[in-house]
Amino acid sequence: MNAYILCFVSQQEILQFSDANVTSKIRTLCTQRRFPNIQTLSLAFNPLNELPSPFLDLQLPNLTILDLTYCSLSTLQPLSPLTHLHSLSTLNLRSNPLATLSTRPPLIFPHLRAIDLTSTDLPTLSSLIPIPTTFPKLSSLKTSHAPLTTSHPSPRLITIARLPGLTILNNTPIPPHERQNAELYYLSTITSLFLAAKTDEEEIGLVEEHPQWKYLCEKYGEPESITQKRNPRTSPSHINSSKGEDENNETKIYPPLSLGANLIKFTFYYTPSPSPSDPPPPQPQKDKPTEAQQQHIRAIPKQIDIYRLKAFVGRLYSFPSLELKLVLETDEWDPVPAAKPEDDDWSCSEDDGSEDDESAGVVERREKKKEKEREKGKNLWVRREIELVDSTRPVGFWVEGKEARVRVERRDLRMFK
Repeated sequence: MNAYILCFVSQQEILQFSDANVTSKIRTLCTQRRFPNIQTLSLAFNPLNELPSPFLDLQLPNLTILDLTYCSLSTLQPLSPLTHLHSLSTLNLRSNPLATLSTRPPLIFPHLRAIDLTSTDLPTLSSLIPIPTTFPKLSSLKTSHAPLTTSHPSPRLITIARLPGLTILNNTPIPPHERQNAELYYLSTITSLFLAAKTDEEEIGLVEEHPQWKYLCEKYGEPESITQKRNPRTSPSHINSSKGEDENNETKIYPPLSLGANLIKFTFYYTPSPSPSDPPPPQPQKDKPTEAQQQHIRAIPKQIDIYRLKAFVGRLYSFPSLELKLVLETDEWDPVPAAKPEDDDWSCSEDDGSEDDESAGVVERREKKKEKEREKGKNLWVRREIELVDSTRPVGFWVEGKEARVRVERRDLRMFK
């Protein structure tokens, strides 16, 4: 390779060595040593158990993409010379017999943002544990056709939850709601493992196997089942809203993104609609209230729609959901419109001049009574009520706070026949 070719190579942005004689060519390039313009280097299809030693002498200050596809790499240890390349952002390790990402001492690629592990031999999702340490700024990952994708029923959710900085997985962006669902699913999975652990050694092993456990507990709150296991004397508290009450009536505040924060405390009470054909209600006993006096307090997710809410309430009172009418009693009050003078009752006898039938005192007292009723109506207020009609809208659309009071009525469907 003469000086003209070396000068030509040094001015290129993409350099590709896809053959078995890569060592000798790199040794030849070392006579030039510095290649400031090269941004992409491909060493694919070369059986490299380790990077050639002449590679250490190359100066590639602007190298951003390195392709090591089919290079027979089984560990990351041979890639230790790459840690000094501060501009390296993309590493392609596709189709390498890579079985682990752990190294001793741990390698750190401080600026690497994308890595391709497609068709590698990583066995389980636990193989991804070293990624936050080895690739602290990783945002894009590819793991398709690797054994780890078949080691769990939901590999995508677990991968997203294990890597908090990941924004793209297998060329698919990760929206915020998917990350939240993945982390909550992962938290529930780990919780079941902690509940099954019988010794402290097993719990320590789970913490080491799932390093995201502490982070997720800080973000969403530690599951109550874990708290009860650590302190068996504490009775379980009922999660009714983001502010719950324990056995000592102390307010318990749930983290904003926790499951408890997505619940609404509903108070249902049944009010029968009297009908002339209905039999009189039974007389209440002293110690046993009737069904009309019973209240049901339930914590319900605010994401469920009105159809599911009516079905749930129907099971509470053993009524068909089609016969139910749910009325939400809000905390807002509306004024009662005052009666207008023109709306007052009048008789044609007064317009006919038949005032002889009534004395002037009686008419005056009647007018004063009507005036008092109009003045009284100006100060009356009535609670605002909203009927929860059948729809697919979530119940959180109608309820603004964390508590709601709903009156349950039963329609008579015979009038629609």
